[in-house]
Amino acid sequence: MKYEFKSGIDEKEYNEFVLNFPSTSFMQTVNWSKVKLAWEHDFVGMYNDDKLVCAAMILKRRSFFNKKLFYIPRGFVIDYEDKKLLDKFVTNIKNYAKKNKAIDVKIDPFICFNEDNIQNIKKNKGIEIRKTFTTNTKNVVKNLEEVGFKHGGYEKKVNAYIQPRYTMAISLKDKDGNVYDKESLRRTFPKNTRNYIGTYQEERGVEFSFSTDPKDVTDLVSVLRCTEERQHIALRSENYFKKVMECFPDNAVLFFARVDIDKYIKFLKKDMKEHENKKEFCEKQIREAEDVKREFGPKPLAGATIVMMPTCKTGIKTASFLYAGTNTKILPSLKITNGLMFYRLCYCLERGCDYCDLGGVDGSLEDHLSTFKSKFNPNVLELVGEYDLVINKIYYSLFNLGMKLLKFMRSKR
Repeated sequence: MKYEFKSGIDEKEYNEFVLNFPSTSFMQTVNWSKVKLAWEHDFVGMYNDDKLVCAAMILKRRSFFNKKLFYIPRGFVIDYEDKKLLDKFVTNIKNYAKKNKAIDVKIDPFICFNEDNIQNIKKNKGIEIRKTFTTNTKNVVKNLEEVGFKHGGYEKKVNAYIQPRYTMAISLKDKDGNVYDKESLRRTFPKNTRNYIGTYQEERGVEFSFSTDPKDVTDLVSVLRCTEERQHIALRSENYFKKVMECFPDNAVLFFARVDIDKYIKFLKKDMKEHENKKEFCEKQIREAEDVKREFGPKPLAGATIVMMPTCKTGIKTASFLYAGTNTKILPSLKITNGLMFYRLCYCLERGCDYCDLGGVDGSLEDHLSTFKSKFNPNVLELVGEYDLVINKIYYSLFNLGMKLLKFMRSKR
């Protein structure tokens, strides 16, 4: 058995390997390197008798003194339990990093310490779930540490690391691995969530749609700006989202929620006639709907999201919910975000996904993202987090010191 390490692997050969390796992340594909234009990149791997057996897409960024930082998003494309292969690959990665003046190689593999249902965690219920992501975690962690990786810590804040250490995911299969149908999936949600999904919104003129056209990114961004203003945060630019759509034409999907105002007003007038006790409420809603129509038009965009469908062809197929925005000025009483979430889940269900990753949350599970996502009865995944393979201890220490000073200075502004 003869192993050989190579860099500069042909894109087609590399991508073919990654797409056919079980459960790989889109962040290790060739397409993702084309999105991350601010980084240099390289495709490296190990061959066994001329057959590619493990690989990695390395993102590179220049630091001080002409040194570089290496980042391998979502870790290597490798069987982490194959200790011999992992050891040889990491040894070669380390030598490669030294030659390229890197001070550190950072990875954050999608490997879990814990996975449990939100109700078990918050309400001490005994809900049995299908555990998929915690298989052999102890062995993997042990192997990573033995080949030289240093664990980055157990911070719970959503922005403590490059990728959040806690995320919420919805399984599209029951505890026995049977695929849900739409109604069975809806029934897994708490009553006060599922009551606002389906007929409730259809009758009131709420409409959902999807698009794979990069031109529709403009609509996505218009809603994201509402979220930015409301939460005082900065998300990605329109060009960034267009790049994602262009680089992943078969995987990136936009989802939209709109309200047919005239249909909603018609429903309210009918409801008011049939239920005298609702007159005051319906009249108030009609006035609100008319105000919305004057400001935003007859079919305003209330919510929009972008989802990355699975790129891997085998293993666990997980759809990643990347960014979402809501215009809260448009009839919040209709709970439109509930329906948009369910519409996305059904889209993923129909296309054979196993899980939908709703994205990062704070490990305390008390932040606003956790509050919203908890309404859909998700599982909470505690990931192992970041690991660093330190190449140059002196420069690495100086870099970390500089980053701490920068964060301190920003906190004092």
